[in-house]
Amino acid sequence: MPKPAEIRAAPLVEHRHYRPQPEGHEHGYHQLLFGLAGASELELDGHVYRVDDRTGLVVPAGSHHDYMGHDGNLQLVADFPARSVALPARLMARPRAFALDGAFGSHVRALAARRAAAAARGPQRDWQLAATLAAALADRLGIPADRDVFPLSAVDAYLRANLSAPLRVPELAGHFGWSVRRFQTLFAEAFGDTPHRYQTRLRLDRALQWLSNSALPLAEIALMSGYPDQTTFTRSFTRRFGLPPGAWRAATPG
Repeated sequence: MPKPAEIRAAPLVEHRHYRPQPEGHEHGYHQLLFGLAGASELELDGHVYRVDDRTGLVVPAGSHHDYMGHDGNLQLVADFPARSVALPARLMARPRAFALDGAFGSHVRALAARRAAAAARGPQRDWQLAATLAAALADRLGIPADRDVFPLSAVDAYLRANLSAPLRVPELAGHFGWSVRRFQTLFAEAFGDTPHRYQTRLRLDRALQWLSNSALPLAEIALMSGYPDQTTFTRSFTRRFGLPPGAWRAATPG
């Protein structure tokens, strides 16, 4: 079974209603709110944000926020401890409102419906939904790059598109026109992790989705996730989630 420290570091995805009476708190994990119905209001750093069925909001870890809900409010809320799902740290560093429109909005509503329809709860379901939301958010919350800014969104997209390829930092740095030392420094500042550790989180997030949504053999998932063999994949997966992939799949609610 997962160790207590691993459980505390796991994400949580659930529906929440907020009461009409103002409340306030802060917490040590990042929080994503996706409006589904009605409206809620949150105040962070002196700015009031409205979350409704067209908007979402990033609440960074450690940010005190006051909040209240209006009649009929409903949000899909994702609590992301640091280094749980693969999202660049800089994307979560400040409060940010974002639109729930187009394909992204439809995707979020489909995930919310899947959560509502789930007959059982468990860490497998939370991890799978959290990893899926993180992949969609990485593109939606992207930070524009220019000559003076580390191209965070482009680097993240490149890593997600090349999960099965070996990560060679000198080649990655050269691809984006940076020296290795400067690239590693800027990567750590933007992503909150090293390139190799961040790629491992990306690979295992993707593996979670394949485990939950397909009947692919574990050996095939290992190769598609960038691991040389099933044994290496199993060792890495178990270290992160506390269960080997076969047991994780068996424990995932249908």
